[in-house]
Amino acid sequence: MSEAHLVRLERRGAVALVTLDNPPLNLLSSAVKRALGQAFAEIGSDDGLRAVVLTGAGPRAFSAGSDIREFPDDEQRGRTMSRLEHDVYDRVDHFPRPVLAALDAAAFGGGLELAMACDARIAADDTRLGLPEVKLGVFPSGGGTQRLPRLIGEGRAKLMMFLGETISASEAAQIGLVERVVPPGQALPVALELATRISAQPAAALRAINEAVDVGLAEGREAGFKREEELIVRVFLTDDAREGVAAFLDRRDPRFTHR
Repeated sequence: MSEAHLVRLERRGAVALVTLDNPPLNLLSSAVKRALGQAFAEIGSDDGLRAVVLTGAGPRAFSAGSDIREFPDDEQRGRTMSRLEHDVYDRVDHFPRPVLAALDAAAFGGGLELAMACDARIAADDTRLGLPEVKLGVFPSGGGTQRLPRLIGEGRAKLMMFLGETISASEAAQIGLVERVVPPGQALPVALELATRISAQPAAALRAINEAVDVGLAEGREAGFKREEELIVRVFLTDDAREGVAAFLDRRDPRFTHR
């Protein structure tokens, strides 16, 4: 199977659907990671796309994590593999348009780390999530040690990684690891519906929200406040901002053109 077939890319109106397709567990081999990076590069150049849903094919897993058969046996190979993983997950994390993860099945290890790189996670009620790397003698090095504490707090994150245990979707929602829990088999339909609603919002405002939040989390509140000031000046001048204000004053629904 060629790398291009390991990640499927579809367009649903203004929403891109990106599907990991490496059966049966959608393991994140190096080939899958390269294909995923290429898919996000492709949709990044399409100005007509305004939201993304990332999911996994098949009933068993969104992704059960990295392919342990590829674990490196020398330092140079380890650095190369780690750099690829971080580059691809960071591309998802810093994608300028909203990215939702649809978890209709298990998300373990690198699979959960990839889901955490998305802007929000929709999980089916029967989904289980976890970072079990410690049980293999390693640790969550695909961004897990950094993204998980920011989502659920230091203590909970460390305990989850120390034990390597899995949790249910409802537990994940209680601690802030997922944003919505839905009936079995409904994570993808719900994520697509949310992405469609998001894509109807003005594109410049969506990009500004993503950028301001990311800067604040990465560089601190003061940097976030400064970026807010810079962004709002530009967004005020967009056609959509003018249309939004006019529609509000006219008591009608806005007709955004994403300009």
